[in-house]
Amino acid sequence: MPGCDRISELPEPLLTHILSYLPTKHSVKTSVLSTRWKNLWLSVPSLDLNCDDFPYREDEVVLSFFDRLLEFNPDLRLLKLKVKCGNFEIEGLKDRISTVIHRGPQHLDVNGCINYIDRDTQTYPFIEYMPLNLYTSKTLVSLKLTYSGVEDPGLVYVPCLKSMTLVKAHSCLERLLSGCPVLEELTLVRDMHSNFEGKVDSLMRVRSRSLKRFRVPLWYGEYCSSLFVKYTLEIDAPRLERLTLGEDQFDSIAVKSLDSLFMVDLNIKFDPEDFSKRNEIRYFLSGITNVRHMIISEKTVKVYFTHDSLSN
Repeated sequence: MPGCDRISELPEPLLTHILSYLPTKHSVKTSVLSTRWKNLWLSVPSLDLNCDDFPYREDEVVLSFFDRLLEFNPDLRLLKLKVKCGNFEIEGLKDRISTVIHRGPQHLDVNGCINYIDRDTQTYPFIEYMPLNLYTSKTLVSLKLTYSGVEDPGLVYVPCLKSMTLVKAHSCLERLLSGCPVLEELTLVRDMHSNFEGKVDSLMRVRSRSLKRFRVPLWYGEYCSSLFVKYTLEIDAPRLERLTLGEDQFDSIAVKSLDSLFMVDLNIKFDPEDFSKRNEIRYFLSGITNVRHMIISEKTVKVYFTHDSLSN
């Protein structure tokens, strides 16, 4: 029939499911289509919000938007929450995120504020600490934190979490991992500037009985390297299948129980002329001898050949 609006005839659960694939700023725009669409976006089971999209970047504007969504349907379960704070801190945002976590989301992606300039004209990191109920969520399946601090939570138990990405997020990694019994995928991007200031431990310990994929990607570019951000990486993950290491900031790497390792992607280097490190290089290379597939960069190949010549 000409001019028939077949989309509007679809049942509401299907419409809200379709809208869940759009950024919230686009789903809100559908409210002008008709009376039926006016409040439909308020029932979408996901929220993808960029605070920079608001015409007035004020705490009250952003928080009132959150409150309207949460109060319109108190029983609505937001399965996915993605929030990008932009370039300004929002006081009270943590409380709203806590409310969403109480409603049992499966996916949480929070990009906190990056920097702010204080009265002394110096630039400081702006970190929005996550609410404590995050660390006892019984529904979270995936978690991504960017520029979001993680205070020492004490108790950590996230029984359904399978994927975690921490991008320049200050955290007690070992404690977090200990409370994620089914975690299968972990990606870490360090905040090297904070490490330079002594705010990050020089030891990264990854211990997990469930982990299958672990990535430390090269973040600052191929030629970025600093003597001031070296740190030690320890990996104890007997079910690990894929390992990607792409930083030059490793002072040493210790591996243990990597019997399941299937694929390794290495873009790292050691200093083989450093006699104190030769045994550590040998132990690391010996620990990955069972791998079936290997992708290695030129600088890593040089370490292999140098190590081989030193061993003979």
